[in-house]
Amino acid sequence: MIERDLIIHPGETIKEIMLDRNMTTEELMVKTNLSLEYISDVIKGKKSISDIFASALENVFGISIESWINLQNIYDKNIY
Repeated sequence: MIERDLIIHPGETIKEIMLDRNMTTEELMVKTNLSLEYISDVIKGKKSISDIFASALENVFGISIESWINLQNIYDKNIY
């Protein structure tokens, strides 16, 4: 089990990548063809990354679907 303080939601990773690339949530919405509400909820840690979002993130950021799903699974396993 990982210390609760060290567990981060994958949305935090998305937010960091977006900051590094000077990308807005609106730009990510356009590039992923997903709703602004859904993306915002994931970034805020309110929703999980879906397979569809993971696939879109792979296309936008070049980070594999498996990596995104793995991050979500680790978070879910350790937070619940």
